[in-house]
Amino acid sequence: MCPYMQCDVPLDFLTISSIIIEMSPKQLHLFGTKIDKGKKLQREGIVVPIDTTILLVVVIILLFIIAFSWGVERGRRLTLKDLSIEANSEEKNIVAKNELDHETIKEVKEKEAEKIEETKEENKIVEAKNPLYRIQVASFRKLSSANQEAEKLRKKGYPVKIKEKGKYSVVYAGKFENKKEAKEDLKKLKKIYKDCILRRL
Repeated sequence: MCPYMQCDVPLDFLTISSIIIEMSPKQLHLFGTKIDKGKKLQREGIVVPIDTTILLVVVIILLFIIAFSWGVERGRRLTLKDLSIEANSEEKNIVAKNELDHETIKEVKEKEAEKIEETKEENKIVEAKNPLYRIQVASFRKLSSANQEAEKLRKKGYPVKIKEKGKYSVVYAGKFENKKEAKEDLKKLKKIYKDCILRRL
């Protein structure tokens, strides 16, 4: 039934074409058609069957998945290769560093032992000449701690002696021939070392 004609008669193709030609261009645009000046009815765009469109979309999706998978696999291989190279270089660095550390530690221990021996020899020579007054500053269980404290006192200008007594290393500061001089420095050192005492060695 035709909405433009008030009749119940079926319309043929020519009748429908003439009705469409009479319709306004805005209405025809809704149906994807266009009328040119020659009054011919034309359809816009390319018409592709739905099954071809679906097949094309599926092929494109498959190609995308294959390309993505290939990229991921290639990236994984490159990363594993880089990690193995880094791990090998890190292992070589660690081995070299450990070797250097062992050599450095040995050298430092040897130098400390030499310094201690020299200090002991100097102290024995001085003690043999005549006994002096010294200020006992501190005592330590570790010889390295006593050496650190001795260095601090040397920087302040005091002559220092380290003497081992049992498990302890005792640090003495100063060399005084008489008790009067020793007491003056004892007052100064008591400000820093509260428990320091005067000894004759």
